[in-house]
Amino acid sequence: MSINPKVLEGLNPGERTTDTYAYLVDSLNKEVFTFLYNPEEKVFSRSAKYSQAITTLTSLPAQQYNHTSGLTLQLGNLILETYGERKTCKLLLQKIQALMVADTSKGKYAPSPVTFKWGKDSFGPAVITDIQITETGWLNGEVASARLDITLLEVPGSQLPDNVKSESTGSRLKSALSTPVLLTDRQAQEGNIKAVAWLKANVKKLPENLSTLVKSNKYKLSVAKNGTVSMFDSKGKSLGTVGMYKNDKLDVSTGNLIKK
Repeated sequence: MSINPKVLEGLNPGERTTDTYAYLVDSLNKEVFTFLYNPEEKVFSRSAKYSQAITTLTSLPAQQYNHTSGLTLQLGNLILETYGERKTCKLLLQKIQALMVADTSKGKYAPSPVTFKWGKDSFGPAVITDIQITETGWLNGEVASARLDITLLEVPGSQLPDNVKSESTGSRLKSALSTPVLLTDRQAQEGNIKAVAWLKANVKKLPENLSTLVKSNKYKLSVAKNGTVSMFDSKGKSLGTVGMYKNDKLDVSTGNLIKK
């Protein structure tokens, strides 16, 4: 079996990375659940709904289009294994189930939509429609080994909570200008991964002293909360700035490692 090179040429390039973990965020981009292990597979499904109508001169009925369902993402056989670490995973199961339940005490009369994120990939907004839990191991009666099946159903953006929908573009812009956006630990980790990939891809463009460190992997990176990615040698001496990580992108135009 041979690959079609013409089709391959038209595809977007991808990056092989490690230590990139899947998680769920709510409509305010707040992390609400982190997967203990990444999914082994993602199954997507979507269906178009038609109704039959009688036609003349033929026994084959016509099909009248009604609507197309939201895209469904099934994450099956998710691993929850903490037995060997002598810890229970009950808290993780409680957190994922809480995303399916309305909290009327806080004025929430329906579960909040979430977005599934894994590296550059995202799915949402969506609601969790089904969870199946199979417990297989316990510590003093509390679950420490389990398999989890989750089904997410895509919903329109109009179904986001009122406090998110009612926020005007102007108020968002004003908030963005007045309040600095700080990276989460996960975003800082992703910025670090992108910076490493950029250094390896541009090693020939770096000054000799820096390229030597990159080739021998004798350097360190630090991602500040404001997104600044800095480079240090193995002893902690500052070598310069790689760039700025913001909105899932690394902007190296603000860096000073390569002379302009």
